[in-house]
Amino acid sequence: MSKQALLTLLSVCALVAGCTPSKTAIPQAGPTPSATTGPAATTITAATPRPTPAPSSTYRISRPMGTATFATYKPYKVEIQPAVATYSTALGDLTNPELVQRLSAEQQAALEENGFVVVPEGPQQIYQLYKNAQEQGIPIFVTTDAMLHAFHVLYDYCLRYAEKERFLADIQALTQMLLEESQFQYGEATGKTKEAAKRNWAYFTVAARLLDPNAPIAAEVKDLVEGELALIEAHSGFAQSPIFGYQEDYSQYVPRGHYTRNEDFERYFRAMMWYGRMAFRLKPGDTPEAIEMGRMETRQAILIAITLLNRQVNGEEAMAVWDRVYRPTAFFVGESDDYNVYDYVQLCSAAYGIQLDLTMLENREKELNAFIDRAMTLHPPKIVSSVVYTGEDPTVVTRGFRFMGQRFVPDSYVFQELVFDKVGDMVNPRLFPKGLDVPAVLGSERAYRILLDVYDEGRYAKYSEQVEKLRQEFASLPAEQWTENLYWGWLHSLRPLLEVKGEGYPVFMQNQAWVDEDLNGFLGSWAELRHDTILYAKQSYTVKAVAQPPMEETRGYVEPQPEVYGRLAALAGQMRDGLDQRGLLNDEFGGKIKDLEDLLLALKTISEKELTNQPLTAEEYDVIRFIGERLEGITTFSAELTGELASEADERMAIVADVHTDTNSGQVLEEGVGDAFTIYAIVPDEGRSTLTQGGVFSYYEFTQPMSERLTDESWQAMSQKPDLPIWTASFIR
Repeated sequence: MSKQALLTLLSVCALVAGCTPSKTAIPQAGPTPSATTGPAATTITAATPRPTPAPSSTYRISRPMGTATFATYKPYKVEIQPAVATYSTALGDLTNPELVQRLSAEQQAALEENGFVVVPEGPQQIYQLYKNAQEQGIPIFVTTDAMLHAFHVLYDYCLRYAEKERFLADIQALTQMLLEESQFQYGEATGKTKEAAKRNWAYFTVAARLLDPNAPIAAEVKDLVEGELALIEAHSGFAQSPIFGYQEDYSQYVPRGHYTRNEDFERYFRAMMWYGRMAFRLKPGDTPEAIEMGRMETRQAILIAITLLNRQVNGEEAMAVWDRVYRPTAFFVGESDDYNVYDYVQLCSAAYGIQLDLTMLENREKELNAFIDRAMTLHPPKIVSSVVYTGEDPTVVTRGFRFMGQRFVPDSYVFQELVFDKVGDMVNPRLFPKGLDVPAVLGSERAYRILLDVYDEGRYAKYSEQVEKLRQEFASLPAEQWTENLYWGWLHSLRPLLEVKGEGYPVFMQNQAWVDEDLNGFLGSWAELRHDTILYAKQSYTVKAVAQPPMEETRGYVEPQPEVYGRLAALAGQMRDGLDQRGLLNDEFGGKIKDLEDLLLALKTISEKELTNQPLTAEEYDVIRFIGERLEGITTFSAELTGELASEADERMAIVADVHTDTNSGQVLEEGVGDAFTIYAIVPDEGRSTLTQGGVFSYYEFTQPMSERLTDESWQAMSQKPDLPIWTASFIR
């Protein structure tokens, strides 16, 4: 559909359903033309709590809605022209040649040739590397990797805190209300609507049991519920859902990311994965059986939507409670890639008017058909997260409602567009994307050349054409798209790493090895982003084809990437403001985010001074010298917090996340970060050359059986790590 046609459709939907069209950037978050997409997102105006009324089988549909933004991104401008004078990288010219003796002959040669080298060894936490260097009097090299890692820690812990303090209780309360209402609807309804209510009763009982292993199971739904729970517990891979009848990937229910830290997180993960993945499809096929399945699942979804509009949870509007979970998670990650409650409310209003009772849902087939037809005209999901076979149109067969659907994230969209059946053919399908696909689409020529020249990805049909199409789509996005939520903002902060540094930058940044090191930093931070959002981010699927003495203290250097520091500072401010306004931030987290903001702005200023040959103050040199202690203070927490939110796995920076599933091979693509690696860089120092030391990411990419998706604990325990990407040999020695 053309952009103009889509705009026309949005206008029509606005007139029919009373909604306000949102912006229409092609790869934007969210599939629908409702007001829930974009920074100006719809929220529910909570009514004054009142006693819960007696249940009724008649449900009102229309209700007042308002709009609000979660938090505003306030950028920091960088307006300088780099002008660092050329300096020598000859080892004999160093002011501290004794530090070179730590390196092998091969490492020394690379250091002299490129002005820097990365050594594949270091401590388990990056701040410890800086503390060690400061204690030993080694000149410190502050890296963007260290700051990106600090942001990851705060982002992850803030999300944990919100889940623990707010989302878990709200989801439990919503689940119990919806379970009871489904049971009530089962008793009141007849025919197919009664069956839909029974399936919902089972659906919410599964969630209740995942949240509480002792939750009761009614005899009427016992077989369905226990069948689902057994498949979730086995988590072996694809199997037919007892409730829904379609194939589900039960390997996704293994808690991963930070959700392995305690039982509360594990229960929350499984329940939210259930709510995020199980779809109530509109039209899963053209056969009479498939059409009837779509009608049944649509009845189920309508029952859920009207319940949320009309019932209360502990004296509070149910919709307000649902929104209290959905809206903050959308701020962290993004809007649902599937239709949600907002969309189905508008569709119900158009099809049924201002109220709907259970007899209408059972007897008025014309309205149900109109509902489905109208829904099928809305913007389809962009990411396939379930089994789709060759010849099926994923934008049709996967279209539908999810109670708390997984979110559109741009990198999963990139992956979806760069695997079979979009890339390759039946004889030679591209089953897995590569992490490098993301920077290549975002404009990195080096990433694209590595993909073509090192990995020969061009052997797959239409690969280059798809990359070019995606590049054009992302290049045409409006500026505000990149800062509409924290996920997009994180990627936005990484984009300057893809810019090739030329004349005016320090010598060590003016070579291909540094371009590769920046790519490594981009991918390491991106892997942490995917780790932190593993529950919410919608994963793409391939279509199924058939110790030395102290040295004299010196002053150190900051990796001069002011745009990265400025964007990260703005993102930290946006996160702090948005969470604080909604009571999702305690004093400890708020203080640490503010400290990170201040540090990033200081590093931005230092970088700008370095690039324009301005002297640093003694206070600015102290920022560099004591960076290890500062980072430790930002990324470690009180015993009270860590006791609730953390485990031993958080004592190391090593994390892992699966980001793509291939239904053909039964394998998943894993992205990992290991322990810190050490970087040595020769920097200018008042007309001389000084060797400095800092910390960078170690980045890994490999495949793993889908039934053995890795947790952080299993990754950290893996004694023999996979090989590093071959292209990193340009700077790791």
